[in-house]
Amino acid sequence: MTIEIDAVKTETNLSNLDSINLNLFNKVSDRLKNESESFKQAYSQGKPYPHLVIDDLFDPEVLDRIVAEFPQAEQRLDWLIWDTEHELKTTSRGINGLSTFTQLLCLWLSSGEFINELQKIVGFDNLVGDPVFHGAGLHEMYQGGWLGMHADYTKHFTLPLIRRINLLIYLNRDWDPNWGGELVLGDHKNPENKVSYPPFFNRTVIFPTTIETMHGAPNKLSCPKDRSRKLLSIYYWTPVPMPLFTKFGTPLVWASDRKREIKNILKKWSGNSPS
Repeated sequence: MTIEIDAVKTETNLSNLDSINLNLFNKVSDRLKNESESFKQAYSQGKPYPHLVIDDLFDPEVLDRIVAEFPQAEQRLDWLIWDTEHELKTTSRGINGLSTFTQLLCLWLSSGEFINELQKIVGFDNLVGDPVFHGAGLHEMYQGGWLGMHADYTKHFTLPLIRRINLLIYLNRDWDPNWGGELVLGDHKNPENKVSYPPFFNRTVIFPTTIETMHGAPNKLSCPKDRSRKLLSIYYWTPVPMPLFTKFGTPLVWASDRKREIKNILKKWSGNSPS
């Protein structure tokens, strides 16, 4: 079967989805529509930069199924393991290899129906989904995992798109805040100006993607070995005309490297080569 999302066709097998109640998805867009004004105000007033936290946005049945069908280690043949000086986590390659139900949810979150309501909250009128879900999908951290404070890249690797919005959905039932793993949003000018949110089950966090929106999970997880920090990430973009695309976008910037990276970016924009 073919699902059309913003004029991009994505092939997926829906043969085993007969038991899904799609009204569970519609309830999400209905709530965004009904509470759009209050959500918009909360988003714009977020500190240290605009953001919105919504608890219980999804029917628990939807997210419980995502967790139940979360790929086991032996099923992750193409997952990425990020073990660097800045992070320790594992992520899917977009939605490849994920369960059909998880893929369907990702496609629906990239549909015009959902994006139309999201735009009212975040202030864009031309957001689109990413047909290849680059960098999006399922993320997981185990005991000792962490993610340093950083600002995400904004330039798509293959398409003329600029990343504008991050949407994170946490999947962790009975999460003990003492285990760490909280999402931290920080002021790029003053690292002490920050807010944090534990990764509780059915918590959705929405925030913009710019070179100034520093975020991460910098406190190493101390959860039991049989637990992990799981989330689903979806990113939203705006199109850029091809002749202008090369002049737009910024790379991923880690807080620890920020001064050097910004200096290089500014030199690039001014037409000078970084030293």
